[in-house]
Amino acid sequence: MLNHLSIKNVAVIDELSVDFRGGMSVLTGETGAGKSIIIDSINMILGGRADKELVRYGADKAVVQAVFDAPKEVLDILEQNDIDAEDGQVIITRRITREGKSVARVNGMAVTLNILRDISDTLINIHGQHDNQALLTPAKHTAFLDAYADNGKYIDAYRETLSEKRGIEKKIAALEMDEQEKMRRIDLLEYQVNEIKKASLEKGEEDALKEQREIYANAELITTNAGEAYANLYGGEEEQSAYDGISVAVDALAKISAFDPQLKTVYDTLNSVMYQIEDAAHELKEFCDGVEFDEQTLNDIEERLDLISRLKRKYGASIDEILDYLKKAEDELNDIKLSDERTNELKERLALVTDELKKRGTALSKRRRDAAAVLEKNIENALHELNMEKARFHVNIESGADFYENGLDKTEFLISANPGEPLKPLVKIASGGELSRVMLAIKSILADTDGVDTLIFDEIDTGVSGQTAVSIARKLSAIGRSKQVICITHLPQLTAAADNHYLIQKDTDGDMASTTLTELDTGGREKELARIIDGGEVSALALDHAKEMLKNARG
Repeated sequence: MLNHLSIKNVAVIDELSVDFRGGMSVLTGETGAGKSIIIDSINMILGGRADKELVRYGADKAVVQAVFDAPKEVLDILEQNDIDAEDGQVIITRRITREGKSVARVNGMAVTLNILRDISDTLINIHGQHDNQALLTPAKHTAFLDAYADNGKYIDAYRETLSEKRGIEKKIAALEMDEQEKMRRIDLLEYQVNEIKKASLEKGEEDALKEQREIYANAELITTNAGEAYANLYGGEEEQSAYDGISVAVDALAKISAFDPQLKTVYDTLNSVMYQIEDAAHELKEFCDGVEFDEQTLNDIEERLDLISRLKRKYGASIDEILDYLKKAEDELNDIKLSDERTNELKERLALVTDELKKRGTALSKRRRDAAAVLEKNIENALHELNMEKARFHVNIESGADFYENGLDKTEFLISANPGEPLKPLVKIASGGELSRVMLAIKSILADTDGVDTLIFDEIDTGVSGQTAVSIARKLSAIGRSKQVICITHLPQLTAAADNHYLIQKDTDGDMASTTLTELDTGGREKELARIIDGGEVSALALDHAKEMLKNARG
């Protein structure tokens, strides 16, 4: 259940904070007061698109926060995502900056919009005015039926098998190329495989070759300076080397180091240095002996690097990528050469997968037909309660051999609104008021199965009046006994039937407009209901009428 909603700097709303209650609540107000902005704000909480244009002029960011009592399904999702839920509450915060950056948090932890939608889908169901149009699109009817039948996991299993079937068909199509194209492809792949294999590439080879090239290209400079360093450290013939000088000093200190600790320390240090110089000199000698300037070797290295460069331009940005390409080319070549055998294997697998897909599609169809039989009766009963006493409703399911994304079926809702009329598609006979009632009937039935605690109806009463409006009010009030129902309405019948009443007002005083949302007491409800009845100024007659309506609604 939605307990609290706060909105800051969203469009015309400066700052708004409201507590909601259980039962049926209505939100009323003048046209343009900001009712749609409140719906937009709630949609942001549900993971909907957060348009930077919603940020109030002059503000840096817009923030919407909602507090819910969390059902078990939501607590399970929170636990799966390591989100704590104190006292079983969920606090969802959505912030959007003027630059368009959006951040969503659940109980203080940043979450992705996918996680936010998973959570919010089990908290609130919003019925907007555009949802009625979904009834005019037969492709949407299957989704309504599946929601009622709880077919989610069956559809997922069907789609998984359908995806496998399509993947196998794609592989078969790739293998069943014409013979001429097959030979061309084989020639190309064989040339590429042979070219790469002939190069005998090794991982890490290119870097090693570049290091060798650097040494060979600078061999004379390297050997000259390394030799000079060796001579000065160890091998000087005309002048005393560093090793010789330190050796003399070590011999001299050896005779006196026992007389003083400081001398012993100096002796030990120089003795260590002498051995280090000797080791370094031997390493330099080995290096110099190993470096030979061979122009042919340098040419070979350059040719090898040039070959690698040419292969990189063809097959990948590195030796690793070239070798990966080789593996793929070999696999494809093998598949083509064995295409008949491979194709037969795939066709056998395709037959098995197709049979499995038919079974899953058929099982899904049966669930839909079983659910449709019950749904038809329930919707008819609901329509009778909504002042369509003679209405008949039918879920027409046509199953064929084609595999659609959601199964084997095409589903369409048919209705007969008046006695003696045949069943026809909704798009051909339903008025705006009839569409509203059919949608409300569906929503009222789904509300008992989808586990969502809060239902929001944005002008579900469009196109209705009089006794029909009364019947809609009764239906919403009945739903409100087990669910939290929030209605944005302009009808007095719905307004009077509500358990709680909130007034949306836009204040245009000052430099900028600002919208507020206030819960009304009994006197406030009477005045607002009278305004709705009168369509403007509150007359004494309208006020008396409002009081009477509220009195009758309370029973």
